[in-house]
Amino acid sequence: MPRRALKVAGQASVSTGLLAAALLCAGCGPSNTASAADEPGELQKLRLEVAHLREENAQLRLSPGLLGREVDEALRAGDAQRVHASLRTLSQNFPVSPETETMTQRVAAFDKARDAQAEAERRLAAQGLKALPVAGTLNAGDTTLALSSAALLHRWVFDSWGEGWRFEDAEKQHRLLVARVTVSSRQREPALFGLAAYVADGARLRRVGELRYRFSRWSDYGAFLGTHADFRNDFAHSWRVPLTAAVSLPEQDLQRKPLFLVATAEGCHQRGYERFGQPPVFYTPKPCASLKEVLEPGDFLSGKLVLLRRLD
Repeated sequence: MPRRALKVAGQASVSTGLLAAALLCAGCGPSNTASAADEPGELQKLRLEVAHLREENAQLRLSPGLLGREVDEALRAGDAQRVHASLRTLSQNFPVSPETETMTQRVAAFDKARDAQAEAERRLAAQGLKALPVAGTLNAGDTTLALSSAALLHRWVFDSWGEGWRFEDAEKQHRLLVARVTVSSRQREPALFGLAAYVADGARLRRVGELRYRFSRWSDYGAFLGTHADFRNDFAHSWRVPLTAAVSLPEQDLQRKPLFLVATAEGCHQRGYERFGQPPVFYTPKPCASLKEVLEPGDFLSGKLVLLRRLD
């Protein structure tokens, strides 16, 4: 608080104390010093002056930084009514302060996001599953998953090296939903996002399977065997790692088109190591709470779930 404001506040506090003392002692003197008719008027005048000084003290305690923090707290709480009330107080008292300019921009972004959310809710309520946008990517924190392709196949090829590879064939009356993705991360060992296949069940989505990850390729057969490292498949050395994921689905579920490939920002696959494994590094799935057995369209509004692909 500026020195002048402190001085004025101190003077106001002293004045308030003197006036309060005057109020207490108003009736202490001899009865013949003032007429009974004059006392009510003097008391009322003193009360008004005390109220004015109290209001002045409250105004002196205000600062752009303090009011800006109140706007920030309201924004973090998502309380729209308190956000606008706090911004109004800030702009009325300090219309040209840097805090007012900054908070005005943040509140405008807050209102824009709320309007977009409300519009998405109205669209989902009116159109249901048809209104779900297909994103193709999922960003969460410092990790991003980008879908390159998704298809129903009879063979899943993974762990390629030179002229060799590993594969898995679908069982009879089944097909494999195969997705090829690229994961980018600033982390040294990120947990991979959960992926699941869903089919339409009225106005909801019903889960028919969860995908598991494999590495797409290795630099050579020695890297696949683990005799030497392949840093292209290690987030500690590489910004981006190509991966493939798949799940086997029965034909009876695939008859209920379309098929929805859904991703969650929840990290559901942990990196593991086995010295004599082929390959020695792999990803192990764990339960994904957000990939529920049944999803409602409203579950996608939080941004934690994303529709990567719709396969008709």
